[in-house]
Amino acid sequence: MTATLPPGLTAAQFHAALKAFEGIVDAEGLVVSEEEIAGFRDPFAHASWREFAPSAALQPTSVEQVQAIVRAANEHRVPLWTSSQGRNNGYGGPAPRVAGSVALNLRRMNRVLEIDEESAFALVEPGVRFFDLYDAIKASGAKLWMSVPDLSWGSIVGNTCDHGFGYTPYGDHVASQCGMEVVLPDGELLRTGMGAMSGTRAWQVYKRGFGPSLDGLFMQSSLGIVTKMGMWLMPTPECYIPGWLTIAREDDLPLLLEALRPLLIDGTIPNQPMIINAVCAASALSGREDWYTGPGVIPEEVVERIAGQPGLGRWVMRFALYGREGIVAQQRAIVERAFAHIEGLELTFSQYAGDALPELANPHERVQAGVPSIELDRMTKWYGGEEGGHIGFSSVAPVTGRDGVALRDLVKGTLEAAGFDYSAVIIASGRAMVHVCLVVFDTKDEAQARGAYAACKSMVEPAAKLGYGEYRAHLDFMDLVAAQYDFGGHASRRLHERIKDALDPNGILSPGKQGVWPARYREG
Repeated sequence: MTATLPPGLTAAQFHAALKAFEGIVDAEGLVVSEEEIAGFRDPFAHASWREFAPSAALQPTSVEQVQAIVRAANEHRVPLWTSSQGRNNGYGGPAPRVAGSVALNLRRMNRVLEIDEESAFALVEPGVRFFDLYDAIKASGAKLWMSVPDLSWGSIVGNTCDHGFGYTPYGDHVASQCGMEVVLPDGELLRTGMGAMSGTRAWQVYKRGFGPSLDGLFMQSSLGIVTKMGMWLMPTPECYIPGWLTIAREDDLPLLLEALRPLLIDGTIPNQPMIINAVCAASALSGREDWYTGPGVIPEEVVERIAGQPGLGRWVMRFALYGREGIVAQQRAIVERAFAHIEGLELTFSQYAGDALPELANPHERVQAGVPSIELDRMTKWYGGEEGGHIGFSSVAPVTGRDGVALRDLVKGTLEAAGFDYSAVIIASGRAMVHVCLVVFDTKDEAQARGAYAACKSMVEPAAKLGYGEYRAHLDFMDLVAAQYDFGGHASRRLHERIKDALDPNGILSPGKQGVWPARYREG
């Protein structure tokens, strides 16, 4: 058994808690061996680090087991850290914020409960991966597309609850979510929206119910455990046209963003375009050693050489158009006119019938068609090969040229001063964009790993001073990120704490998540 105990518990008290949990789950549902518990640590943490190590793990198979686990955790004062698949890599994976917490992993609750072709939705449990729902839709014969992130091995519920993105027109996953079932911190079961009424026929088709809407309380949250979620699906389009746009000059990034914004706001481009810099694009296709083996960060002349490769550029944008062929043809013409003024820009398209997609070779084109993939995982191998890891530093801003340049210059300058290559993507969604920097490092190299963490933390306050907050954060700097949300003397945090203390007086569920600490830990 691991030596990391829950805070405030003796070994005997923890053993008693494990006996209680053992009476709830089956033999596979309780994980106590050191080797198996390692699977619930941060996959990118250095092997010697214990800051976020769990004490044990539980993997229930039913809502009733989750309820019983929560009640037992209250009785024994054992903190639980919930994950669905536990694939939130780059932000801590399944590891708990408080060392010694018991990891509550919902991977075995993996049923697709309903696929409704008529109203275009699915109802899923938290262990359902994007791959699983895709297979279920195909098996059902429903003429529906789903939305998937670039790495589709994770949970639909987990991704949505952490404000994740996919890349079809339904790629804002929070906007596509409709109806939750939630186990509250005392073990009570709640259904949100229309699900609060027994016998409802509108739970997955209408987001609101009667009275305050509650769904947002359970996203990036320690206020409950989501055990079911409805997700809207997309009718199969007649035509699917993925597009690629490249710019040859770094200075043209603001021109690209300024031309893109109106196309997003008016819906001409209906999905979430991703704008990828040269280093990040190269990392999806090759190893760092293929370009540079010298000291320090990749020199400018090497970046230019990467940018000169066919299909790349200083920045390359992927996006797609969907719908009836005649309408999509007009949208394509509008897009071409919107970017025509940028010198040296290249714009190419492919076209497919939505109901007869071929086996798409390009993982980017698959993802934008809602076809799951994990091929882009190669990017984490830029440093360290198979032992590579990354931290996501993810700032939100308006889709404007000045904001894109300000974030690029801050992050690029900070990382290069710390000895890291600037590898970034910009995910645009409507009026906002998320500048995601992939701070890649060799997980075997402790000094480099610590340098990556330090570089990320050093950017939080400067970004906030420029007006940019992180929408997600690694466990290691959740508190720092939360501290930047300071309007009204941190009124938001104080309200979060009041709600937390009211619903979870024992501080059992995911203490410290998103910088929200229960009274038990604040006072300690």
